[in-house]
Amino acid sequence: MPKQRRATSRGRADVQEDRTEARILDAALAVFAERGFEGARTRDIAERAGANLGLLTYYFQDKEGLWRAAVSRAFARLQGELAEALKPDPEADAERSLEHLVRRFVHFVARNPEFMQLMNDEGKRDGPRMRWLADRFVRPLYEAIRTRVEHAQARGQLPPIAPANLHYLVLGAAGLPFSQAAECRRVTGVDPTSAAFVEAHVEALLRLMGPPKRRSRRRT
Repeated sequence: MPKQRRATSRGRADVQEDRTEARILDAALAVFAERGFEGARTRDIAERAGANLGLLTYYFQDKEGLWRAAVSRAFARLQGELAEALKPDPEADAERSLEHLVRRFVHFVARNPEFMQLMNDEGKRDGPRMRWLADRFVRPLYEAIRTRVEHAQARGQLPPIAPANLHYLVLGAAGLPFSQAAECRRVTGVDPTSAAFVEAHVEALLRLMGPPKRRSRRRT
């Protein structure tokens, strides 16, 4: 876990230390996403971050600690992105809330394709890292969204698909063009990182999610 520092008045050295730690975590997420946990080398992470290898041990103790810190930071960013849409509000329109969630999530994974690459890699193995990820981050988020899904389904705003199925349908549809951007460019000739593609992808996903009677009414 990241090295704990006392809460004191922060000077220039503290800010520089934070920036170095952030660079290491960004580099770690990218390398773990590209090569998997076993294939990632701390030396390569330090080189990509432009940091001394010893700093990784100083901040994170070991490779496992670095992986957990990088994943925790990525989920903190995601949670910040979705915070507004996930606020408990019994008066909120369920369909509008879910549309907001989808838009935010698609924009997040478009900007952070390494997030989906890492999640896809870890999710395919029943190991301690997958269980830590699922229990700490994925299940709480799934449960928070499931209640909104069921509310929208009860009002006929979503098709009657089991929340578990809908969860993975949306995850796969939302993230695949960005986590496999190289293939997307090669096969379709389209750049999935372009703003136009991202917006079109959001609208397409919302059309697919909506009940048949409402699909034709969504804007194109």
